[in-house]
Amino acid sequence: MMNSLKVAAFLTIKSIARGNVRVLVLTILMLILVYLNLLFTPALLDGAVETVNNKTINTMSGDVVVQAAGEVPAIGNVSELVSQIESLNGVSAACARNSLGADISYEGERATTVVYAIDPDQDSKVFQISQNIIEGSYLAPEDTDQILLGVQIAGNDRKDLALYSSSLKSVHVGDRVSVSYVGGVQKQYTVKGIFYTELTQGDLRAYISEKEFVTMNPLMTGKASFIHVKTKDNVKLESVIEEIKGIRPGLKFQTWEDFEGFLRSMTDSFKQIIVILRATAFIVAAITIFIVTYVDLVNKRRQIGIQRAIGITGASIILSYIFRAIVYAIVGILAAALIFKYAVVPVEAHYPFHFPFGDVFLPVNIPYLISSALILCGVTAVSAFIPAFRMIRTKIIDAIWAS
Repeated sequence: MMNSLKVAAFLTIKSIARGNVRVLVLTILMLILVYLNLLFTPALLDGAVETVNNKTINTMSGDVVVQAAGEVPAIGNVSELVSQIESLNGVSAACARNSLGADISYEGERATTVVYAIDPDQDSKVFQISQNIIEGSYLAPEDTDQILLGVQIAGNDRKDLALYSSSLKSVHVGDRVSVSYVGGVQKQYTVKGIFYTELTQGDLRAYISEKEFVTMNPLMTGKASFIHVKTKDNVKLESVIEEIKGIRPGLKFQTWEDFEGFLRSMTDSFKQIIVILRATAFIVAAITIFIVTYVDLVNKRRQIGIQRAIGITGASIILSYIFRAIVYAIVGILAAALIFKYAVVPVEAHYPFHFPFGDVFLPVNIPYLISSALILCGVTAVSAFIPAFRMIRTKIIDAIWAS
């Protein structure tokens, strides 16, 4: 076996050294393109998934959403519970929210939304709405008769918005809008600010202060519909949920993944596309190596027959072609990885792709790079083995006298 490996290594070196330089370069270039394709498109979609997930967490759900369970409509003693949750290991911040369905109207235009009542200071510890104000300013805890609108509700004279046709079209800061809440309460609000997170579902919301909410719903004082929890990095959400259950039983929990809903189906579709693209790239690599190996075998059929006649084993010849394919793959992989990390990623970071939900950056996922490289090496090895094995099965005399 050791002799076969040595002979195979010798044949590989001689084959590469004496081979057609153009074929060698074109084969490696093809593998570079295959590996770049394996990295770039999945990385782009991974970046899109990561952007959607981050925006969901930072503008809509937090990491964990806590709700009252059963027939209880709201969580009681909410300030105490929020403080207890924030004292847990692994929790960065928590905030309470109430919500009401509402119709908002302005100069003959009407939009349906959900209005959230928040403590602006506490809410900003969990969410990044305050960092996405494009007009006006964020709410203050003492604000009454003022409202914060998502751009998809306000319209803001931005006709390029996805839902502009169903928005209020031309609302700006300082305008007075009429809000009709579910239950019959109607109020006039001055628009204090307009925010734009670029996540359509998040920009379909409106916010008022908790103080304003309590003036309309005094029975909800000290209660909340939701508590949103922001965890520290790399903390298991299940462990945080178990700790909260220990503080107060009878609560219902959702992780941010449960909360995503429609967005999750979109990110799952992205992941399916990634699998399809990876499979396609591997097939292209397999076909490339198969063709290069097959053509070389056909051209060297007589030479291979002579090698076998003088005592070189078929295993050595097959291994030489497998080794050569793996060398091509390794060179292509290393070149492509360097191009991706030091050229493609920096350029894309400077000029990011802009999706409807925000800028998308290419992540450098080392485990993915390694696994893709190993699979590509395996694919090229198999693609070289198949035609080489078929050639070795040819009788020596037939190979030597082949035209």
